[in-house]
Amino acid sequence: MDDTRYGKAPRWRILALGLPWALMLTIGGGYLTLVSWGVIGDEESKSLSMIGPLCAGLGIALGFVCLRPRP
Repeated sequence: MDDTRYGKAPRWRILALGLPWALMLTIGGGYLTLVSWGVIGDEESKSLSMIGPLCAGLGIALGFVCLRPRP
C-alpha cells in the first residue's frame, strides 16, 4: 500500500480490532482442545480434536500479526 497516498494505518485500530479476536480464538480453541482430549469432562470428541487446535493456532497467528512491529 502507498503510505504517501493513503497514510499509515493507525496502530490503535489494529490493536482494538485484532487483539480481542485473537484472544477469543486462542482461549476458545484451547478450551475446545481440552474438551476433545477429555481433560474437561469425561467424553472425547474427534470433531473437536480438529477444530480446537485449528482455532487456537489461528488466534495465535492473528495475535502475532497484530503485535509485530511495523516498518
